[in-house]
Amino acid sequence: MKTEPEGWAWPDFGEPELIDRLLMPQPDFHDLWLNMMSQMPSRPFTAEVFENGTGYPWPRPDGSFVLAEGEGRLLADLETVERAALIEEFTGKDRGRTPMLAIGSNASPVGLWRKFGHFDDPADRTLLAIAGRIHDFDVGATAELALYGALPATIFPSRGTRASAMAVWLTDTQLTQLAWAEIPYWIGRLDTRFEFEPAVADTGPGGFDHALVFVNRFGAFGPDGHPLALAAIPAENRTVPALSQVQLLELTAEMTFGPGISPEELVRRAFENPDQTGPKVTGIMRSNSIPFESDRWTPYPGPGT
Repeated sequence: MKTEPEGWAWPDFGEPELIDRLLMPQPDFHDLWLNMMSQMPSRPFTAEVFENGTGYPWPRPDGSFVLAEGEGRLLADLETVERAALIEEFTGKDRGRTPMLAIGSNASPVGLWRKFGHFDDPADRTLLAIAGRIHDFDVGATAELALYGALPATIFPSRGTRASAMAVWLTDTQLTQLAWAEIPYWIGRLDTRFEFEPAVADTGPGGFDHALVFVNRFGAFGPDGHPLALAAIPAENRTVPALSQVQLLELTAEMTFGPGISPEELVRRAFENPDQTGPKVTGIMRSNSIPFESDRWTPYPGPGT
């Protein structure tokens, strides 16, 4: 049995319905997901829809930033003393924020603002994101076609790999919002090194060894018996092929509907006929997925632990 790292505290989401979903057994969740797919309404498909989906995980600044009113302010543009003070403002133990590893769209100011921009409290619209590398894991495509027409990100073990990620410091409100929004994901603790970029490490802290992270319930997309990495996420010492979103959608389209079906047609069908396309894609993906397994991962155990 694992012991909790010193100083570690699990979040208390305080919302029974959310907690029930986070703790839902896998077979029950798959039934829930298929039911959701079968009830999705038809949506119009446009060229902009396809461009948005294939742009996942969407632009992010080249380095650490503070999200403020939808814009990412780079820490590298600040003097060292000002940068250190700003980091302490968000990461200090008495600040009430929880660090979480962001591996996909949650590292993008655009993606974050979509989820947090409506909050009244300015603190819940603001966060610190520190760029760095996660050790011994890579970022791959999930065995799931998201509602916006892309295969989103999930981590998978990869010894020796150092994959690009962001550490974001969240308020309780922000963390709960993400837990609601990331429907096909577990949340848990990952015990591995996250190394801060030099511009931040030079101010004092060099990284950390434990953080929350979302892991996709459907696992990584692996039609050839190994995960497929996301080409949009840089990594050192990558051990598997890395594909673009267009390439991933092309592969998914062919596996689901046969040769000659383009990525655009796959997304069109998912938007215009979700009750038929969603379950069919899900079935193909489930038979070509690699479940997430790691002794460095501890799923959220529920409240009171």
